[in-house]
Amino acid sequence: MSAKVQLFLCILTLAGFLSVPGTRAAGGLPDTVWEQLASEDDHQILAAIGVLINNHDDGVYRLLIGLYESRLYIYEERSEQSGLVIGGESETNDDGDEMIPLESAYPNAVLLTDDAGAPLRIDSFDLIPVETNREIRAAIEAYRMRLDLTHQDPAVRIQASESLARSGKLSVLPILREAGQIDKNQEVRRAIELAILRLQLQSKDSLDRFMAAEGLQEHNAIDLLPAIAVRLNPESEQYEQDQRVRERMKEASISLGNWRRIADISQMAFFGLSLGSVLILMALGLAIIYGLLGVINMAHGEFMMLGAYTAYVVYLIFSRLPVEYAELSFWAAFPLAFCLAGLIGVLVEALIIRRLYDRPLESLLATWGLGLILIQGARVIFGDNVNRPAPDFLTGGLEILPGVVLAYNRLFIIALTVFMIVGMFVLLYRTNLGLRIRAVTQNRAMSACLGIRTRNIDRTAFFLGTGIAGVAGCALTLIGNIVPNMGQNYIVDSFLVVVAGGVGKLIGTVVAGLAIGLTSKIAEPVMGAVFAKVFLLGLIVLFLQVRPTGLFPAKGRHADQ
Repeated sequence: MSAKVQLFLCILTLAGFLSVPGTRAAGGLPDTVWEQLASEDDHQILAAIGVLINNHDDGVYRLLIGLYESRLYIYEERSEQSGLVIGGESETNDDGDEMIPLESAYPNAVLLTDDAGAPLRIDSFDLIPVETNREIRAAIEAYRMRLDLTHQDPAVRIQASESLARSGKLSVLPILREAGQIDKNQEVRRAIELAILRLQLQSKDSLDRFMAAEGLQEHNAIDLLPAIAVRLNPESEQYEQDQRVRERMKEASISLGNWRRIADISQMAFFGLSLGSVLILMALGLAIIYGLLGVINMAHGEFMMLGAYTAYVVYLIFSRLPVEYAELSFWAAFPLAFCLAGLIGVLVEALIIRRLYDRPLESLLATWGLGLILIQGARVIFGDNVNRPAPDFLTGGLEILPGVVLAYNRLFIIALTVFMIVGMFVLLYRTNLGLRIRAVTQNRAMSACLGIRTRNIDRTAFFLGTGIAGVAGCALTLIGNIVPNMGQNYIVDSFLVVVAGGVGKLIGTVVAGLAIGLTSKIAEPVMGAVFAKVFLLGLIVLFLQVRPTGLFPAKGRHADQ
């Protein structure tokens, strides 16, 4: 491509930015444009493109894309607009001829029809294609870039800038710079600036590469660390030869490496916070059951699994309803999961647990066997793996810092946990039911003497505890698939939360759940998943040697009971 043609394309492209409105307005075109497009002179076609890219009718886009894809023809039977037509997908007739359906080039945007009203299909030999070359395609490609970089949707503009950066074409730098100057969205501007810096790293000008390294450090662009590493690798073909630029890239690499470690720790801390939230939801139910009844419910994880499958069934039911009701399945799943898991918990308490009070070993074995039955039952009914898609408003995430993205689904789980904690606090400390539950937890015999129906409290405790586990399972579908044994991945950690926080202590459950979740996620990248579990278990064992009653032990006359 000659230097004059490159300059011409840049002028055409940049001029278009000055007249890009939010919507395209329909309008006619000078007759000279059609004559220029139908000519065989490349410069005439380029001149016509220069006029077209500043017209914002939807038909212009079809026309230019047709030219770009070599689907713009001259059909001599057409007298209007110099006989220009756009061809569709060709078909072969019974005689072996290639027939092409035609539509008006501009502005009608309709299929052409024959005398009988059928779609007009013309033999390809009767059509004269408008020839294109590299310069013409480059001009139209610049037009497409401009449309994407000025799209109304910020996500499209971000994607377009990233695509241009990956193309490695330094010729698009003027387009990106102009787009960055007129864009008002901060996230889009940052994406455009990073795209410019990525391309500048490949420039032949050492000053451009120096400025790129400096800009990457200022923007904390940790995603571009590999690009700098290639430039600093002596064995690479792209090894930076300029010593001054190389030193600046080394400084940027060190700074970005430090920022990456901070970002990774922050991201792991957020994952730990979301994991701790799931553990808290699980442990809230365990704390009520174990603290009140002294029952080690090894099937508690399976009640979480029941909540997850409830959410899946609700999703299937609502998917058969009209589209406007589909989103309601997400909100309907939580109360239904709570009620179903809670009612099954009451049934289990009445049929099994009630007969095993004060027999901890037997109750442990019985609930373990119950869990195996529930797992196998779920496997028979639903199979090994199902999935409930997350709603649209929980897809994506919020980037608070470069490299630190807070996923919306995990933020929702944290918010749900806060809601459940507040609800449990109000229930236990601000209602008569909560007063009775705390009284039975501290002294069952005295509570019975005072007229509290302990059997009703036991059933209520099982309903609440297993119902909260069902809510935890419903929330867990947002970050993973639904499998029959999913509850077993959390049951041990949930018991550790209850024991480490202090049996029956709401504040202890919250603090211990967050601590265990954060410790687990931060230790995993360093030690691996298996050794991180061993390390966490060792820490809790050592902690219980010092404080056997947990972080928040019971106080008062019954502290040692």
